[in-house]
Amino acid sequence: MKISLKTLFALSATLLTSTALADNSSRPDSHAPISIMGDHTHDEGEWMVSYRLMTMSMADNYIGSNKVSAQQVLQNFMVSPESMDMDMHMIGAMFAPSDDVTFMLMANYLSTSMDHITRMGMNFTTETSGVSDTKLGALLNINKDGNSASHINLALSLPTGSVKEQDQTPMGYARLPYPMQLGSGTYDIEIGATHTEFFEQSSWGIQGKQLFRTGYNDLDYRLGNRFNLNSWYAHNLNQSVSLNTTIAYTNQRDIKGQDSALNPMMVPTARTDLRSGYFWDFALGANFKLNGHQRLAIEVKKTVHQSLDGPQLGHDWAATVGWQYAF
Repeated sequence: MKISLKTLFALSATLLTSTALADNSSRPDSHAPISIMGDHTHDEGEWMVSYRLMTMSMADNYIGSNKVSAQQVLQNFMVSPESMDMDMHMIGAMFAPSDDVTFMLMANYLSTSMDHITRMGMNFTTETSGVSDTKLGALLNINKDGNSASHINLALSLPTGSVKEQDQTPMGYARLPYPMQLGSGTYDIEIGATHTEFFEQSSWGIQGKQLFRTGYNDLDYRLGNRFNLNSWYAHNLNQSVSLNTTIAYTNQRDIKGQDSALNPMMVPTARTDLRSGYFWDFALGANFKLNGHQRLAIEVKKTVHQSLDGPQLGHDWAATVGWQYAF
């Protein structure tokens, strides 16, 4: 059988491309946008530590997809929330005892601030800060070759965050509503899957996760289940920098049970049946590969559509910066 020089050249080019794609860890897009957790696995014996700072802003009250004014909310409640800001510090670690399994740990510190207005026109702010819930997880490889990777995401959230936070309000020192608490108070299970495809200068991925709340906490309620779907595309500008874009969907369900210390007639955030809804986010970001072991990343996200069982504060924007070190 005769093989032409042209055929040999084509085969050589294919092999070189496959080799380059197989070494995905050397590419800036080998990791997903920084806001997406559990997006990649590691080789046997490899560790990775990380730090992320996420800041999020919520503004305007919504009923369905329509904004409603604070004055409209105050027709049915004594207090209306006006905005909420949140900062979350996330410290993570990953370790692969084998090529097929990667374990992960994520510890969180949360700070929140919510502005309100009363029927009498008084403005006040409540704040909380402290350790939030801790997540333990495992990533189980299904497929990992030169051009694609797929794995199962499993995680258990431990109730290390408080659900009894209090602060000063016009009604005195009181328990704060559900969005201002630091944790869920329950052991929660997260199940999902992630798939990534790599090309010569680009990649795309998709990840779906379902969070299930289990049991009821010490205050006789449990937060609602939540579903997240992220899809992203990344393009490598060179061997050190990639730009990415993400479309994300989140569906949040209502709270079951009720904290008896909260008056559901006082403020919408104390209503367990006004916590559900869905929203779509669009994000732009970049990954920077500093050397063979360290990475920096940034992402800015904007909510482009939402429909909430309200009145309920809407999502506005979020930003995440992160550092990752593998060894």
